[in-house]
Parts: sequence; C-alpha cells; structure tokens
Amino acid sequence: MKLQTVLAATAAACAQSVYAHGYVPWLRIDGTKVVPGWNVPTDPYTNPTPARVVRRTPNDSGFVSNPASGDITCSIGNYLPSSPVTVSVPAGGKVEFLWNSWPLGHYGPVINYMAKCSGSCSTWKGDTGKPWFKISQETYANGQWAADKLAKNNATWAVNIPKNLAAGEYLLRHEIIALHGGASIGGAQCTYLFHYSSMQSQGLMIYQQVYPVCAQITVTGGGSANPSGLAFPGAYSATDPGILFNPYLGEASNAAYVAPGGPVTSV
Repeated sequence: MKLQTVLAATAAACAQSVYAHGYVPWLRIDGTKVVPGWNVPTDPYTNPTPARVVRRTPNDSGFVSNPASGDITCSIGNYLPSSPVTVSVPAGGKVEFLWNSWPLGHYGPVINYMAKCSGSCSTWKGDTGKPWFKISQETYANGQWAADKLAKNNATWAVNIPKNLAAGEYLLRHEIIALHGGASIGGAQCTYLFHYSSMQSQGLMIYQQVYPVCAQITVTGGGSANPSGLAFPGAYSATDPGILFNPYLGEASNAAYVAPGGPVTSV
C-alpha cells in the first residue's frame, strides 16, 4: 500500500493530540470496591501529593515514544508513589482499569504484566533485573483490535490475577500499544505508523506510542508461584514486529499480528 494511500485513508487522525488519549483515575476490585487511581487534572497540583495506588502518568496524558527507554517501566518519569499504599486483591480476583477515555481508531493490543516488588512497592521502581511476567494479552480478533474493544467497553479493561500466584506486594502493569504510531512531516505532527522501510525512504521520524500504567497491589491467599523473566526496560525494542507494525494493511495482516513481550506466562 502506498504511503499516500494510507495518509488519505487516515487523515482524520492527524487532528488528534495526545490529550485525546487517557489516564486511569480509578480501579475497581472484584466488581465492587472502587479506589482512586491517578487523576491527571488535580493530583499533580495537590500539595502534599495524594497517596494513589496507580503511579503517576504524564500531565498531558501522553505516551512513551521510545520502548527501550526507562520510561517504559511505569510511564514517563517512572515515579515512585508519594507514600506507601497498595490495594488488596485476592489471588484469582479481578482488577478493572477504569480509563477516563480512550479514542476509537487507536488500534493496538492490550497487555498486562506483573512483578513482585522487592520489599515494599513504595520504594521499588521495577526497572532493574528481570522481575516481570506477562499474565494476559489481547490483540486482534473478530475484526477488532483490543484497544477498540476497551474503548467500546466504557474505556474499561478487566485483568484477572493468577490463582496460584504467591501472596505479596506486586506491580500490576497494564498497557495499551497504539499502533497508528507517529511521524513528523514538514514540522506537522500526525499520528500514523507506516512500515519501517517506507518511513526511512521518506526521511521521516518514527514514534511508537506505548501507554503503560502501573498499579500497586497486595495479592492475598494464592499459592507458591513466583514467576519472572522479563525486564522493563529490555523486553521491547523500537523495531520489534509487535511494535513496528502497520495496522492499515488489512484483515490478514492484522490477524497475524504477534504482541511484543513473548507469550503469557503459565502460573
């Protein structure tokens, strides 16, 4: 497919800024208990900074553009919480991420990881070693990307905590990868992702859009499983097939998409 054709087919996306994306102001535990996440319009400007179970995300609801950078762990800045706080979730329980919004047409997978905190999550960033493991993912099925599924479900995504996971404090990393990507053309920024070779031939810059959100949880009950093996940063690179991917090539291409980060861990 020619670059000009893709541009024409997706020109409406150019008007969307990072403000059109979202953040997670609330979590819901097992369908009933609702706890505050990170509220972008107020929390950064409140003194003292409020204690939140969701770690700080950008004031502009923006994205991590370099999937190999330190920001990939838990969003831009990879902030520690202002004070020790977690939310208790039983092993086998459900955590719902309640986004304030998510736009249709920002195609991509929804992927969820966990890492057992070394001591208290309040002092642990999760950005060294290989403590992470993938617990679930959805990509493209029945003609729909997972990110659009989230958008149509009141911008909500449910994550099931593995039943056999050992008790303790964990970071739960929930992530949307927006595959429409980005390019700088004559100084005007639009949000598209084209095939890497096409972009290079046009002399364009490539910006992936990764939206990681980390919640601090305490898993109760459970079993003895203590999986690990992935690093953030380290699990992704800018040229991974699951990140450098053109979602405008049709059904067959999208159906063959493989998410980055390897398979879901058996727990």
